[in-house]
Amino acid sequence: MGSNDVPPPHVPAHVVPMCNLFLQAGGGLWTLSYILMVRESFKSRSYGMPLFAVALNFAWETVYALYVAESPLEKSVFSIWMVLDCGMVYGMMKFAKHEWKHAPSVANNIVPIFAVMTLVATAGHWTFAKWWIDNDMGRREGKFYRGVVGPDTTELGYWSAMVCQVYLSSSSLCQLVVRQHSGGVSWSIWGSRALGSVLGFYMVYGWEWYFWTEAHEYFMSPFGMFLWVTCLVSDCVYPFALWKIQKTEVLLADGRKVAANSVEANVMVKSD
Repeated sequence: MGSNDVPPPHVPAHVVPMCNLFLQAGGGLWTLSYILMVRESFKSRSYGMPLFAVALNFAWETVYALYVAESPLEKSVFSIWMVLDCGMVYGMMKFAKHEWKHAPSVANNIVPIFAVMTLVATAGHWTFAKWWIDNDMGRREGKFYRGVVGPDTTELGYWSAMVCQVYLSSSSLCQLVVRQHSGGVSWSIWGSRALGSVLGFYMVYGWEWYFWTEAHEYFMSPFGMFLWVTCLVSDCVYPFALWKIQKTEVLLADGRKVAANSVEANVMVKSD
């Protein structure tokens, strides 16, 4: 969002090009992370992105690819992520039975559960975006949408992406701790995801806030800071949890990873 901005004269000329560069770098890293998640899903017969996080992200990308985004680059990136999401969804549907053995009602109904989650998330993203655009929310000098000064989709993207990001970062950490194994995730997935967020989100909005403050004050608002600091802290704690858990997890013959105290791990130990 914001690739069509025309900042007022007092804003340095480098702001939009630099932010576009950060967005492309961050988007590329997130694309890599998605590809690695799909690969790791089939390698370890699990899934890495938490269930509702997949639904929330898929809904966000669908709404922005088909409704909000207007530049070809933005539409292309959202569309690529939508396609890659399908690979993650397939892996989740195929291997969720292993991760939800403790809850058969979820394991046996993963398709309708995910479908309902996605429909609700899509409705939420679409209604929020439509309300924002129809009411010219965040209308400011230099913020162009569909050829005229209008709703600030850069701010719209901030709040809607933050909903996805804060849930993804915190729930990914929680999922790792609850599972006590690293099935579906890896160091490269964490690295590309975390660095992608730093470059494509924190650097973009931080750069805009610093050089074009009056149009991006929300980035350093109390609630705005609460959201991105929560994401950043979760992503920083994650590698320590991953390192500790990988020291105790057990690798099964079929490639799955399980907690050291799981039934599968105990059976494997006894058979040895």
